Amino acid sequence: MDYVALGATDLRVSRLGVGTAAFGLDGYGILTPGEGNVDRAHAIANIHRAVEGGVNFFDTAPVYGCSEELLGEALTDHKDCLVATKVPIPANLCEISQSEMTHRVNQSLDESLRRLGREVLDVVQIHNATVDVLQQGNMVDCLERGREAGKLRYIGASVYGEEAASAAIGTGKIEIVQIALSLLDQRMRDNVIPEAAAAGVGVLTRSALLKGTLTKRAQWLPPSLQALSHASERAVRELGTSWESLPGMALRFCLSVDGVHCVLAGVRSSAEVEDCLEACAAGPIAPVLLAKAYGLGLRDERLLNPSHWQLEKVDTFQAQL
Repeated sequence: MDYVALGATDLRVSRLGVGTAAFGLDGYGILTPGEGNVDRAHAIANIHRAVEGGVNFFDTAPVYGCSEELLGEALTDHKDCLVATKVPIPANLCEISQSEMTHRVNQSLDESLRRLGREVLDVVQIHNATVDVLQQGNMVDCLERGREAGKLRYIGASVYGEEAASAAIGTGKIEIVQIALSLLDQRMRDNVIPEAAAAGVGVLTRSALLKGTLTKRAQWLPPSLQALSHASERAVRELGTSWESLPGMALRFCLSVDGVHCVLAGVRSSAEVEDCLEACAAGPIAPVLLAKAYGLGLRDERLLNPSHWQLEKVDTFQAQL
């Protein structure tokens, strides 16, 4: 496992990280027929295997069901591992006072500390940070005060879209940004990632497999998302790979993009953990394949942002944030 400095922070992170949404959310991602949620014992075993494989960075959030508590239990004997969690944006943000905002942020931090069994949170990200929230600055100010109180080390933002990502970097106070990046969603590659590099902002990427689209699970996408399935089929052809090898190729693509520090992978099984570790060990893809991969990106927000998938009236899968 290779390790790199996360932007200008003093955190040294594994190139591969583990996202834990699938461990706590019901019906997360594209589920095959008859497939259910990941049970607690298997989730903890998956985390332990990732640690054994050299992974030292884990991403979670209060809204991911029991994932914070589960992660805290799994890492009881691995306090050297780094944990990034999140703080939600209040639904009535424009209506509450600064004191109420401070109270809610502190309450979220305290609950995360308790569930994770930590004395300090390594990274706290504003969850689904918008341009308005970032420019208003109140939540960032609350997190800065939380840091002064010793509750967290670094402030981050998990964002959707280039505008929000650029706004986060432009604050000068966000030290780590989490963005979507995959073979099919390369929109952050041209501008946002170079902006982050120039500002010394750490870059975490998620959705390397686009919630399972870049795996053989693509066959269970509903008719309204067949464009994604076809795009994955094209990736298999253009990169000269197979459905079985596509996930590893997709993960290695993200590791190949300059400016990306840690690629977060969601895993549901021990086999998927092993596949991710093997892909990481194989390293970046060859330049000739990388050039082909750069031609596979799509631009349609409705296809690339899984939050829009919830609008589809299908029973075969659910998309969760």
